[in-house]
Amino acid sequence: MDNWERGRYGESKVRALLKKHGYHFMQADILANIKGEWRILEVKYQEKFEPPPFEGHGLPRWQVDARLKFQEETGIRAMLYVVDNPSDIIYWQYLDKLMSGETYQTEGSNPRIIFPLTSFNKYKDGNNG
Repeated sequence: MDNWERGRYGESKVRALLKKHGYHFMQADILANIKGEWRILEVKYQEKFEPPPFEGHGLPRWQVDARLKFQEETGIRAMLYVVDNPSDIIYWQYLDKLMSGETYQTEGSNPRIIFPLTSFNKYKDGNNG
């Protein structure tokens, strides 16, 4: 077992322990200090949602709710970063700002809240951020 696998094994054991005892938890993709302030980042690698109603990216409602609750309780602002497949353009925005604008709720087995591409900032590639 390499270091990455050992780390994942350890994380799974602790998540199981927390769940067993009824503790609420979430796993942050990245905690980053951006310009002197801590942020919690949810990161996705996915294809664009196609119209109707608009081109966009999104994530499951439970992830939106959990990160915004964390933000409310800690003051650490939540951000969504999406690496678009296949373009590798990186879209980003603060989650509270995304939720204050236009959204679309998908249906089905994996429902998601979609935000229009125009609501995001973007990097042209992963090397200029």
